[in-house]
Amino acid sequence: MAINNEQNGLTPTDFLAKKYFDQAEKYFTGNGVPVDFKKAADGYAQSAKLGYAPAIFSLGVCYIRGMGVQSDKKKAYDLITQAADMGNLDAQFTLGHFYFDGSVVERDYGKAVEIFRSTADKNHAGGLNDLGFCYQHGLGVEVDLEKAYEYYMRAAELDFAAAQNNVGDCYNFGRGVKADGEKAYLNYYRAAQNGYDVAQNNVGMCYLNGRGVKMDFVRAVHWFEQAAKLGNPVAFANLGFCYESGRGVEKDAEKAVQLYTVAADADSAPAQYNLAKCLRDGVGIKADSERAFSLFKRAAEQNYPVAYAELADCYSRGIGTKEDKELAEKYKKLAEQAGYPNSTAAKN
Repeated sequence: MAINNEQNGLTPTDFLAKKYFDQAEKYFTGNGVPVDFKKAADGYAQSAKLGYAPAIFSLGVCYIRGMGVQSDKKKAYDLITQAADMGNLDAQFTLGHFYFDGSVVERDYGKAVEIFRSTADKNHAGGLNDLGFCYQHGLGVEVDLEKAYEYYMRAAELDFAAAQNNVGDCYNFGRGVKADGEKAYLNYYRAAQNGYDVAQNNVGMCYLNGRGVKMDFVRAVHWFEQAAKLGNPVAFANLGFCYESGRGVEKDAEKAVQLYTVAADADSAPAQYNLAKCLRDGVGIKADSERAFSLFKRAAEQNYPVAYAELADCYSRGIGTKEDKELAEKYKKLAEQAGYPNSTAAKN
């Protein structure tokens, strides 16, 4: 028997548009078919031509990420604005990010906050989370850590992994709420179970340091490995530390150097610092003081405080660079202000 789609709230055009969209979604996610972003983008485009707002938004996302189409942020902005004007909440939220990032339109944190607040008022998890981020960092609004925590918590209750991790940070560092290691661990764990790589690394740190949970180096390594599989550079650095120190795995300095190198190339300041120490001291790799100095400098330029003392030592003794007493004194003061007055070379 034929089905009258208009009786189900869909016109024939709407029905066809949704059919194209659903097929595109299968290719985008690999649901029952091999992942094929080109076919996904083509399907979204067919649906978008019929005026289907979710497809217009998804096609915009393809243009943002260059998935199945050549990356074109201006085209993405136009599509997402069109979907937002049609009332698509995800598109409205993403439009806020254009103002937040300033990649296509002029950066305007106030406008971004206005959009995030509008989507948060409709209980959009991303809007709630990002509004919390703005309150945490004072972007477009005055810093208010308690409000940041409240918005993160509302998003976390919607099972939004990034917000669950942010709630974990609030409890871990006492931001807007009383510090509580156990609650930090539990929220990190929820986000980690949802596949969020940052949280998986944080769960590893909890096990490594016994924060909110019993210290367990083997479990720490497990979670660092999970996050590393998803490409998290900090997890690579932490895995390197485990191999260098023999925590949860057999000690292997060469393996540590390999892991530090992956993370350092991804611009992880802790990895740059640890790799620099290995190069300076010849641990797991042939000593190279010039490369060590370069990596200490890269870490310091990212305001990684423990690198300041190492740079001060390099400039003071001409390790990997020319002696420069003025710069040595500059970095020595920065190290003292950060609470790291002595280099590991000086300690050794």
